[in-house]
Amino acid sequence: MRQIPTLIGLLFYLLCLSQSVKAQAILEKIDNSFSTTAKVTDTDGDGIPDDLDRDDDNDGIPDALECPGTFYWTGPITFSPTDNKIATGTINGIGFTYTSNKPLEATGSLYNYGFFPSSYGLPNNNPTIKNTQVTHNVLTFSSPMTDPILVFSSIGSSNTFVPIIFSNPIEIIWSGTAGGSFTVNSQTQITGQEGYVILRIPGIHTSIFFDYTVAENYANFTFGATVPQPCDYDGDGIPNSLDLDSDNDGCLDALEGDDNVTSAQLVNAAGTLSVGTGSIAPNKNICADASCVDSQGIPILVNPGGGADADHKQGQGVGSSQNINACSNCYKPGLLVGTSSDTKLGITALGRAGVGNPDNWPMVRKGGWMALEAKTKGVVLNRVTFDTLGNPIGISPSDFIEGMTVYDTTNNVIKIYTTKDNAATFKWYEMKIQTCPGDY
Repeated sequence: MRQIPTLIGLLFYLLCLSQSVKAQAILEKIDNSFSTTAKVTDTDGDGIPDDLDRDDDNDGIPDALECPGTFYWTGPITFSPTDNKIATGTINGIGFTYTSNKPLEATGSLYNYGFFPSSYGLPNNNPTIKNTQVTHNVLTFSSPMTDPILVFSSIGSSNTFVPIIFSNPIEIIWSGTAGGSFTVNSQTQITGQEGYVILRIPGIHTSIFFDYTVAENYANFTFGATVPQPCDYDGDGIPNSLDLDSDNDGCLDALEGDDNVTSAQLVNAAGTLSVGTGSIAPNKNICADASCVDSQGIPILVNPGGGADADHKQGQGVGSSQNINACSNCYKPGLLVGTSSDTKLGITALGRAGVGNPDNWPMVRKGGWMALEAKTKGVVLNRVTFDTLGNPIGISPSDFIEGMTVYDTTNNVIKIYTTKDNAATFKWYEMKIQTCPGDY
C-alpha cells in the first residue's frame, strides 16, 4: 500500500513536468518568434536581413564599398613573456589584449596574404597569430572600441569544415574561398572550408569573443577597427548602402557600378528602397527576391560567371555611382557613315535659313528634330510658380502634356512633365542634369 501514493505522486510529478516542459516550449516559441520579428529588417526584400546582407539595396555594390569608413589595423603584436596564452597590440591608439584558452602559436606572416583585396590594407605582421586547435578567444580593449574587425585566413581545408561562433552579431565586409566554401550560418556563426573573411562586429565594445570549434592545420587571425564616415553622398537622408541613386545624378547605382549591367537587366526594386528626394531615376535595381542573390545577398548577375560580371569578383565596384559628372546622357551617337537625316525645323537669329541661302540652314545641321541658334540671345522658358503639391500655378492639370517643360521659379529648377513607370503615373520632375527619365 505504501507504493500506491508513491506511484500516484510519480504520475502527478510527470504530469506536472510534462505540462511545465510544454509551457516552457510555448514560451520559448513565443520568445523566439518575437526576437526574430524584432531583428529582421530586409530593406531590399530578398529574404536576407540587412545585418547579414552584404548588399542591402541589391545594386550589386557591396555595402562595405558604398559605406567603407576608415580602416585601422593592429600594429605589431607582442606575445606575453610570462603567459603563453596572451598577446597584446594597438589599434588606432587603443590597446587590446588577446587571450586564448590554449597556448599561442605564430607564423611570420598572414597566410596567403595576397588573396585578400589590397584595397583593405590588411596588416602582414611578424608574428601573426596562428591557430590549430579548438579555442575560446577573447579580445579586450583598454577603452571602448568602435566596430572592431576580425580577419581570418584559411578557415578549414578541402576536407575540414570549421564553424566559428561569435559573441555578437557580425557583418561580413569581404569573403572568399580558395577552392572550398564559405557560409554565413547565422548572425553569430560562419563556417569555412578553406575560407577567408574580413568581418565587422558593429557597435562599441570593451570586449568580444569567438570560439574556433574544430581543430585544423592551420588558420591565422588578425584584428582592426573601422571609424564610420559620412555615408550619404547626395545628402538626401538615405545612406549610400540603401540609396538606389547615391549621387542623385539620375543614373542608377546598379548601372554606374564597374561591371556591365544594362538597363534591360534591371527590375522594379522591392522592399522600401528608393532613389531618394531629388533623383529622377526610377526605383530599380538588379534583383527583387531571393531567387537571384547568393547566400550573402549579392546579386548573382554581378558574381563570377554572372551575365554582367566583368571582374570575376563577388559583386561590382563603386564605379561612377558616387560621381555626378559621370552620368550618361540621352544623346544618341552621331551618324558617321551612310546617309544622315536633315534637320528640317529651325529658328535662327542669324538670317541664314532656307535652301536659297548658301548655308542651307537648318538642313546642314544633320540628325536633329529642331535647331535653335543665336550669338547673343538665349531660349527663355515659361517661368511659373509651383504649389506645395508640386504642380505649376496657373496651368490647369487638364492641360498638362507629356514633355511639357517650364522653369519653376519657386524652386529655381527646370521641370518636365513625364513618367518614370511606363505611363502608369505622370508628374513634374526636376531636370538638374542630363539623363533619360523614360529610357529604363
